Amino acid sequence: MPQKNITKEIKVITEQHVVKGQKHQGFLMRKWKISLMGINANGEEEPLPYVERVEYLLHETFAQPLRKVAEYPFMLQEKGWGEFDMKIMLYFVDNSAPPFVMDHDLNFQATHYEVPHTLTFKPDLKPSFLKLLNQPVETITDRGSRLSSNGNGADTKTNKRHRDDSHNKKSKRIKDYESSDDDSGVPASGESWNDEIDIHALAEKFQQLEADDLIDLVKLVKANQTSDMYVKEDGEAGEFHIDLRTLNNDLLHQLWQFCTKRLS
Repeated sequence: MPQKNITKEIKVITEQHVVKGQKHQGFLMRKWKISLMGINANGEEEPLPYVERVEYLLHETFAQPLRKVAEYPFMLQEKGWGEFDMKIMLYFVDNSAPPFVMDHDLNFQATHYEVPHTLTFKPDLKPSFLKLLNQPVETITDRGSRLSSNGNGADTKTNKRHRDDSHNKKSKRIKDYESSDDDSGVPASGESWNDEIDIHALAEKFQQLEADDLIDLVKLVKANQTSDMYVKEDGEAGEFHIDLRTLNNDLLHQLWQFCTKRLS
């Protein structure tokens, strides 16, 4: 009996906003970001462990039209005034699987929009890759209780499993996830998406919070979470992850005010 093709559902998420006080030849300047997420059979968001990297082919007027991003959620951030069509190319961990190429319409009709796509894989790929495609993937929203704030490559991790000891012990472990192969367009300043909040400074504030404060902070994030934010939990490890680059302006301001109040 012939084997069936394997299909995986993903979505391309676009978010954009006007940059106050900036115009180019009479056109409003905008900041925009694009990211990718998987969708399981229940409609829940999930990571893409089978994707090695994503390449974005932008308009030829960009100084570097081809951008490579190797870290989930494969986010690209840029600034400009014009709408245009781009190519998005997914490369998989199994090189024998051909890249998947998508046409994406970058437009400013809505501040947030999502476009679904279906990936189809033939059953004659490497067994290890087929196993990866078929195995269950933990969803982004249904994980444990770890706080890890990824602010442009700085990953601040605070373990809350042993809450009684956490009042006197804080993890200060910071891991740099920034890669030389990542051309996502995120400058080292950490201020590419939000002009007012320094996400590196915000990540450092997270490190100074007490255990009970961290619990309240997680509740604040969950209460304001949207589908384009990279927020995930790992129940087994007792950890919570946040990519600050994916949070909107309002939530970043709330988190800054929360930390300032608790640390005062």
